Amino acid sequence: MDFSWLPEPGSVLAARYRLISLLGTGGMAAVLMAEQVEGGERVAIKFLHPAVAAHAESHQRFLREARISSLIQCDHVVRTLDAGTTPAGLSYLVMEYLEGEDLSARVSREGPLPVALAVDCVLQAAEALALAHAAGIVHRDIKPSNLWLSRRADGAPFLKVLDFGISKLAAQASTDPSLTETASVFGSPTYMPPEQIRSAKRVDARADIWSLGVVLHELLTRRLPFEGDNVGGILASITADAPMNVRAIREDIPVAVEDVVLACLEKDPARRISLAELSVELRPFASATGAASADRVLSSAAGAPSTWRTRGSRVPPATGASTLSAATIRMEPGPVRRARLTKLVLGATTVAALGVAGWWTRTAPPVPPVQPATTLSAAAPPFVVPASSASLVSAPASANAPALASSSLPLTAPSGTPRGAGKHVPSTPKVAASAAAPLPLASATPAVVAPKPPAGAPQVSDDRR
Repeated sequence: MDFSWLPEPGSVLAARYRLISLLGTGGMAAVLMAEQVEGGERVAIKFLHPAVAAHAESHQRFLREARISSLIQCDHVVRTLDAGTTPAGLSYLVMEYLEGEDLSARVSREGPLPVALAVDCVLQAAEALALAHAAGIVHRDIKPSNLWLSRRADGAPFLKVLDFGISKLAAQASTDPSLTETASVFGSPTYMPPEQIRSAKRVDARADIWSLGVVLHELLTRRLPFEGDNVGGILASITADAPMNVRAIREDIPVAVEDVVLACLEKDPARRISLAELSVELRPFASATGAASADRVLSSAAGAPSTWRTRGSRVPPATGASTLSAATIRMEPGPVRRARLTKLVLGATTVAALGVAGWWTRTAPPVPPVQPATTLSAAAPPFVVPASSASLVSAPASANAPALASSSLPLTAPSGTPRGAGKHVPSTPKVAASAAAPLPLASATPAVVAPKPPAGAPQVSDDRR
């Protein structure tokens, strides 16, 4: 590849940066390692390719990266320190220097990542995206090669999100349509959501969530969820096919982690998981570093304007839609699947209960008419309460009256009563049945029956009660 357009190593840029060596190249730019003339701190300098710089739109996007990166105050976004143009007309950005490698190189070299490391990487990227989305910025090109993995001083994995060059500012999209032309190619096709394939300028923050789901799938399996023989086949699969299940490729992946991948890859953006939900569900599988990022995502998302629906408020199916199949329910995330199955069970139980109630109403014998109330003395023989009565008799305790619990009075129904009547409660004393006349009950309130006062006791008139 021809790098003759780049400044020579050893030359000094803008009297502040001494160029050292080439770090890497891409389709639009090349990156060189340099050091500050004063202090000797290492930096990375990104030069825009002259052929690309000839297009005004591409040049604007390149310079916009510096401005957008400065708007996102997050440790997981690469910092842009300076920007300018060389005397030869080359545009450049000065960024912090990073040790390590991008996730694409890591997976290509070592294969699928351990679950904890993959989850940590996704949660740290989610932390950066949550702050970007809160500032009205959509990245639109999340992929493993734009996620740089390095290490902290203590050896913990530390991820940086790169390349906000094609990101979208929500406020700018309506004032500068030239920066969001539909014909322009945004992002990498294999990581695009269906809505971005249809129209690149109408995507919102939910597009980044889709891409993050594709990244998590690839980190865990080294495979993409949608595959094809060529770019057209991949795009067709993204828009029409169900994603490849993670556990079909790697059985040791927890079901809850696979559920998160599937929830990110909902084709309808309104049904897609949010960053806050993603963080809650992935947190149990992360290290302490990833868990801290999950907590910060929740804090950032709480103050950000919501542009997506959470799974708790999913859009119901359109009128006339067919009943959900078991396969459809299986594709739901874990909590959603459990909630949906619970609703189905409760619905079936309710329908069955209503059917039984209707049958009982039609077949149950009529309730006998209520007779005038009578009194019951303390010495009265045991009595029988008809099974069809709906109320219980409550007798106040006295020295001469047996103690009976009004809420658990054991009943013995005479023969011939309807099925289910006269059930015995074993925790209370039995009351024997006799041939005595049954005690009628009031229809509105239970009758309170007092024992007959002993002979010679003073009488109390009704108006003193």
